Amino acid sequence: MNLPFDELLPADSFLEAAFLRWVLTPVCLPSVVPLVRPQHRVSTGEHDYRVDYALTGRDLIAIELDGYAFHSDRGAFTYDRLRQNDLTTVGARVLRFSYDAIRTRTAYCAEQTAALLRTDPVLALHVRSSIHAVPAEMPADPAYALARAKPSTPDELPLNASSFDRVRTRLDRRVLRTCQQEALAALSSYYAPGGQNAACVMSVGAGKTALGVAATLAFTRHRALIVTPGTVIRGTFDAALAATKSRSVLYNLPSGPLLPGAKAPNVLVLDSNDGAISNVAREQLLAADVIVTNFHALGEAGDDNRILGKLHRDEIDFVVIDEAHIAAADSYQRLFRHFSGARTLLMSACFQRLDGKPIDADVVYRYRLIDSILDGTAKNLRVHRFAPDTEMTEYQVTHPDGSREIIVGREALLDILRHENRIASITAVSPEPIRRVLTVTKRCLEHARPLYHPIRPRVLIAAVGQAHAQQVATIARQVGLRAEVLHHSMSPATVSHVRERFESEGGDLDTMVQLRMLGQGYDFPPISIVVPLRPYGSFAEFYQFIGRGIRVLQNASLAGRIAPEQQILDLVLHTELGLDEHLATVLAENDMDPASIQVVEETLAEHTGLDTIASDDIDPTESPDGSDMTAGWLEAFVLVERGVATDEITYADEHLAARREERELEAIALRYADYVAQTENPVPFDVFVDVIRRSRG
Repeated sequence: MNLPFDELLPADSFLEAAFLRWVLTPVCLPSVVPLVRPQHRVSTGEHDYRVDYALTGRDLIAIELDGYAFHSDRGAFTYDRLRQNDLTTVGARVLRFSYDAIRTRTAYCAEQTAALLRTDPVLALHVRSSIHAVPAEMPADPAYALARAKPSTPDELPLNASSFDRVRTRLDRRVLRTCQQEALAALSSYYAPGGQNAACVMSVGAGKTALGVAATLAFTRHRALIVTPGTVIRGTFDAALAATKSRSVLYNLPSGPLLPGAKAPNVLVLDSNDGAISNVAREQLLAADVIVTNFHALGEAGDDNRILGKLHRDEIDFVVIDEAHIAAADSYQRLFRHFSGARTLLMSACFQRLDGKPIDADVVYRYRLIDSILDGTAKNLRVHRFAPDTEMTEYQVTHPDGSREIIVGREALLDILRHENRIASITAVSPEPIRRVLTVTKRCLEHARPLYHPIRPRVLIAAVGQAHAQQVATIARQVGLRAEVLHHSMSPATVSHVRERFESEGGDLDTMVQLRMLGQGYDFPPISIVVPLRPYGSFAEFYQFIGRGIRVLQNASLAGRIAPEQQILDLVLHTELGLDEHLATVLAENDMDPASIQVVEETLAEHTGLDTIASDDIDPTESPDGSDMTAGWLEAFVLVERGVATDEITYADEHLAARREERELEAIALRYADYVAQTENPVPFDVFVDVIRRSRG
């Protein structure tokens, strides 16, 4: 009796083994084995590709296996088609089979394979005279596409199987949000043929933490490393991976457990702030399935007190980076070099390095802010602009040598912001400009209170320096806002107390004026108004700030009164600060790939020796020796302010409707691609669209 081909030829995954066993075996005689080339390299001149299997006859027949029935991302869909075109230009004839095609239409896949092989005079000699394909014994969950070549049930796994081999068979992707499932599908399609450096651009509020946990469980072979920019996000992953915590992704998702009936992986959470890394033995690291830490703990290969010095290059095979827009930092680059063989997943709401350069990774999935709004996981933006009369606005600029200069108008101030990247504060000598902005803020808060009752809406304000923050808080109290300041020079106990007053429903604060304290990773849905009273050189940092209040409120008390798609985040800004260009990027592109406008952070790196990041653990005005870095820096003072305030919805109804139709066509196009791949005489695309739409009523 002839052995099935999955026992004669190598297979890196269950999907490859499935093709060999249930498609190629009933089609070909054993004599074809010497003509089958697994993971065959094909050069097209400009690109080198690896095809899953190549059959070398007179022509080259390339077998491409797709982990999922179709790709969920337009970019991945386009890449696959261009790749196939490249293969065709060098004479390759391509057959593509999806996981579900082999599972549900095994015989048809075998017939298509036999038909193509018979057209080649060399390969035709090895095709059986009669084809008897039996239904493939494949699990319905296509996560098996990346499983071992011969997956077993949990009870049948070998003793040396890793914990990831055990949990992968139990992973229930159905409890994830649709966008998270789509991202996992795109990652599977990317990693399966050998992709290594993937990126997912996920809107604030889309659930990057749950995606990071699910991807870690699905794609890690032996040990994973999750790296965050600071303690806030590190704590989020700590809770997400903890079986006993209420925010556990493993067992406490709203729609059900991600790992039903399976034991949680062994997780080790480290934080360099308390000196714990130097005290952690290498054996402790090796005993962990997942290591969660922040970038401070990475160190470098020769430093035995940090992670990169304790772990060898092959001891981490999957790396997850949250807030990937900071991945330009040297510590992250050392991480990538050290674990160069590991597959990586970079996640961010804004896929742009803080220095404006592209991140070295392949974006395999995008979920935009407007998509979050349409799906009811993010608030829409309502922008309130206070625009002064440029002919009547004057500024007094004090230079480091003490000299003063009077300038007039918005453009003059923006010119200073562009060229004086050491500017530290913009403080109003007259309280009028801040008062005008905060009056609009108070009006927004009064409007939000009855809508969100009994939940208290909150205001988050970004200031430039401590003196500025104190001034803003004082004026906020004068206009009727219950405000307090938060900055890094405060003691931990004071910070905790102020946050409790702000975050607790029984607290006495509705407004927080902060200096980079409540940054990335701080998601507090009761924030319904954000006020950036400072310039932002990079779009990434600006977008991260407004994202602190972008999540919708999910509360039973709001049901029937205000639906998620009706919730609004009010953004109140002063147009003198040059933020309109950032807002235009959000609206016009919404791909989170804007060009950098100005890099203020480069100066911070030069003066502190710190990596260029916007961390929730670093005070940008404090140097390593504790001195005030703003001393002697140029300051600009607003002397006179007159103008008008306007407001508008960022994504109007027609904008949302256009995006809804675009998403529908994208989804239909992906279904059409799968339909064409499995149909002998497909109907035209416009007919297919009409059929789908009529079937939906």
